[in-house]
Amino acid sequence: MAAELENMTQAAKELHISQPSLSRTISELENELNCQLFIRNSRSITLNENGKYFYHKIKNALNIIDLASQEVSSQDEAYDQVISLRCEKSSQIIPAVMKYLKNALPSIKILLVQRGLEDDWMNHCDFEFTTQKIKNNKNFLLLKEEVFVAVSKSSNLSNKKSMKFQDLKYQNIVMSRPNPLRSVIENSFKENGVSIKPKFVTSDISTQHALIKNNFGIGFVPQYSWLYNDFSDTCLLSLSPQKVYRNIYLSYYPSKTPKKYHEQVRKLILKYFKKMIEN
Repeated sequence: MAAELENMTQAAKELHISQPSLSRTISELENELNCQLFIRNSRSITLNENGKYFYHKIKNALNIIDLASQEVSSQDEAYDQVISLRCEKSSQIIPAVMKYLKNALPSIKILLVQRGLEDDWMNHCDFEFTTQKIKNNKNFLLLKEEVFVAVSKSSNLSNKKSMKFQDLKYQNIVMSRPNPLRSVIENSFKENGVSIKPKFVTSDISTQHALIKNNFGIGFVPQYSWLYNDFSDTCLLSLSPQKVYRNIYLSYYPSKTPKKYHEQVRKLILKYFKKMIEN
């Protein structure tokens, strides 16, 4: 949690423990490992190279624990009636997809796993929603969505048809905490020689929407995956000279395919995203 939020106060609040207790626990872990995991300054805490390596391994271990716990709790059900889904980060699309699958195949049980991509051969979910192709997996492109710049209708930017990367350099930017979408945006700006630093950071889409709508800053809105928030009261502009896109893939390990409902679920997921794009 400290690694993901990069803030000790916020991490302690999320974990419902005191900040000194969290600091002491991290120090004890570093002493046990005989190395530092974090770079600390007065306002934030970030992973160093040792920390990044350890964090990556720990995420995989937590994935295995989560999935094993859910599978054991479902041991009274037939194995081929349980479908596990993994997603990189929380998304409003995931609950909608799960509801769609349950309505189409009411006899299956869906296990949802988060905390990032699984690349350990010991444990593969049935399906993974990911923004990048996973090596040794079968990968199907579900959608390619443009990432728009969202500005308030009262902003002096609202009369523009598009925004250049350079034009946003000194704007107040509202962004999510580090996640795959933010990485796509930041990398696109870097490729165009512009470094951006958010003025306000929140992963709550409704908060981002309110800040943008009331002209406290500008933000970035993906074309499809935020469809459950109505941004029609803002102006959505393309970036130029080239538009920014991100891909979302459905990925699975080939050995998972013999499972009874696997092919049906795959086709249903592809159908859901096709309908979403058409609508």
